[in-house]
Amino acid sequence: MGSNGYEKVFYSTFGQMLAEARRKRRVSQEMLADELGLSRTSITNIEKGRQPVQLHTLYIIARLLSIDIKELLPSPELLELPQGAGGLNVSRSEWLGQMNVKLPEGAKDAENKGFGRRGKKVAAE
Repeated sequence: MGSNGYEKVFYSTFGQMLAEARRKRRVSQEMLADELGLSRTSITNIEKGRQPVQLHTLYIIARLLSIDIKELLPSPELLELPQGAGGLNVSRSEWLGQMNVKLPEGAKDAENKGFGRRGKKVAAE
């Protein structure tokens, strides 16, 4: 799943959590929209995950609903890379290869200069 897929899941989950918190406190979309200076349609789009929320708006929403901001945020595990994805733990040459980047003729990456994955000097083989 690309970053766009993660964003969709994140904002959709956030929207569901917002809608639940708003309903629990008996606040209508119209009331929340008025307090935030947004349209009711914007609140609907936020709750459906179609419209992201600015960070300062998130703080205002939490204050208006009298909840901790953490109650509106999806679990960090939601954005974790699946097993075997490798994350950011790849060498420069592996990354360049995955990004289909070709180094200029005669150029060497860190691994070819006697440095390992984390920039530490390694013994010659």
